[in-house]
Amino acid sequence: MLPREHYLKQTFLDAVNFPEGFEKGGLSDVQARLIRKQGVLINALMQEEVSDPTTDDQHILKVIANQSAPKSPVEQAWVKYLAIVKTRQASAPAKAKAKPKAKAEPKEAETKPKAAEAKPAAKATRKAAKTEAS
Repeated sequence: MLPREHYLKQTFLDAVNFPEGFEKGGLSDVQARLIRKQGVLINALMQEEVSDPTTDDQHILKVIANQSAPKSPVEQAWVKYLAIVKTRQASAPAKAKAKPKAKAEPKEAETKPKAAEAKPAAKATRKAAKTEAS
């Protein structure tokens, strides 16, 4: 566990969900700035890694858990950030699930003939070994 000041010194980036930046991903300039400044701290709070959380820190955890309404601009920005991420992840798995299934079927078909080919080769090896032994 580290003090909250440690996390505030770091810049938060999310290249997976916002490869072109937070502003182009749907957040305002102010929201993007708040997310970059507070995001590492908020993630650390969610993972219970902050040694000295404030009452504001504890409130944002309640907001994230839908136990309280967002009051500060940081909380509002984080709620919007999470909503955008959730929307993007909800649409992404559908595409990802369809592709592996299509790829998995040919792989299974490819392995079956190889296994079938391996059996005659093993029989031929045993026959050759028997003939050499005789």
